[in-house]
Amino acid sequence: MDYRLLMAFATGTQLLFVFAFGACIGSLINVLVYRLPRGLGVVTPPSRCPACNTRLTWRENIPILGWIVLKGRCRTCRVRISPEYPIVEAIVALLFLAVFVLWYTLPPYRAMWLGFDWAVVRPEWAANGFARTWPMFVLLMALLSCLVAMTIVDARTFTIPLVLAWVPTVAALIVHPLHALWLDLSGRSLTSLAAGWSWVIASPGTSGWLWAGAAVGGGVGAFIANALLAFGLIRRSFADYETWEAGQRAKHTAPDPPSPPPDQRTSQTPPEAEPAPAAAGSGNGRLARWAGFAVGGTLVCAIAGGVIGSFFGKPPIVGGLFGLVLGPIVAGFVARFCTPSRSPGTDNPEDEDPTAFWIAYPHARREVTRELLFLGPIVALALVGAALGLRLSNAGHLPSSVPLWLDALSGALLGYLVGGGMIWATRVFGTLAFGKEAMGLGDVHLLAAVGACLGWIDATLAFFIAPFIAIYFAAVLMAWTGSPRRAMPYGPYLAGAVLVVTLAKPAIEAGLTRVFGLAVPLDIP
Repeated sequence: MDYRLLMAFATGTQLLFVFAFGACIGSLINVLVYRLPRGLGVVTPPSRCPACNTRLTWRENIPILGWIVLKGRCRTCRVRISPEYPIVEAIVALLFLAVFVLWYTLPPYRAMWLGFDWAVVRPEWAANGFARTWPMFVLLMALLSCLVAMTIVDARTFTIPLVLAWVPTVAALIVHPLHALWLDLSGRSLTSLAAGWSWVIASPGTSGWLWAGAAVGGGVGAFIANALLAFGLIRRSFADYETWEAGQRAKHTAPDPPSPPPDQRTSQTPPEAEPAPAAAGSGNGRLARWAGFAVGGTLVCAIAGGVIGSFFGKPPIVGGLFGLVLGPIVAGFVARFCTPSRSPGTDNPEDEDPTAFWIAYPHARREVTRELLFLGPIVALALVGAALGLRLSNAGHLPSSVPLWLDALSGALLGYLVGGGMIWATRVFGTLAFGKEAMGLGDVHLLAAVGACLGWIDATLAFFIAPFIAIYFAAVLMAWTGSPRRAMPYGPYLAGAVLVVTLAKPAIEAGLTRVFGLAVPLDIP
């Protein structure tokens, strides 16, 4: 058999496995998104139909295919199953597949398609091959999966289950040093890294005892601060919010009049209040029309952008991406013009704004001031660790170079502290300035997890890119609904910024090189 055919078959098998594995992770994300906000266990009870409580079989739990085989309905009660389940599974599967293809299957140079060399998207460390870098790939996929779950939950509830941020954080603090130690003990090394850097993420480097000491000290300080919080020696901020909200709801909610007893009901008194039945399929049909406008308009704009870009001598991918970004806004205006009496945000006009009480909470300044007590041990021990690292290294009490495993661990800890610290500083100063909670603690944990997995530079880039993504989606929302929202969850924008940094770092490096006028092109890990 031809050698190239065998290689193509092996590559195809790898891609099929990655896609299937991503779909399985997407199925797990569906479980997390449904159960975590409701306080349910992840493993138990087994998956059941929420309408008839019928336990699902393994065939029905097959990602994507299970929904297709069932034709979107429960096999017992025939209630409709949301298409969100296969959509999430397909998105995660395609995300896994795209990253694997871009990083491990393309030729090292000149992978041209649509006028763009896709080989430049691959980070330098991935050129060492999957056999040496698979721990980083698995870690990144864990992070992206948790970001997808956090995005969905935050968009629905304005909250982020902290366990979704803790999982990639703990994984990063384990994977990075163990990966480095494994390479050292096996006599291997990563020959391809960003110029001037010693690990796959930004780290102190072989001579960075000062920053290694600061990272370890800050990590110990975070552990101590959480221990003080767990033992009640530090009060948790916003601990009285739920009580305050319950009191406010009691003031704003008028008691329902008592129902008359059965023997006193008249023909004008219905036995129970039921809404008038809606026309069958009207909601699904309306959603289908909006989805059609969104997908169709975006595709048309993307294709038109690619054609126009080619006409002006630009790579088709550049014009296509511009059209892809502009498409949802154009589609929103067209959809509102074609159906002016409806907008996607007015299907349930009586729905309560989930941020109404949160914005009105009057003690936000007092509560974030208490959070400074939690941050105190972290900052203090980081400074102590930095001073000790510098003094001991200068006195010759430490090795001349930082061991690779400690360098990797320090890079993860620095990313965790810097990523979480930027959002926390925004939270504290923004709340003190405006008197309202400026950022949620879920956002703090989210960007801290990003920093632990990808390093402090990627977390910093995501921090500054996220506001532009938020502005863009605010424009999209205005185009579709015609009215702004009072508050929007910030977690999805941070997650989107992380995806941009992960897949578009060469463009970011080129842009920063031009903005700062650097003589040497910027090269970051």
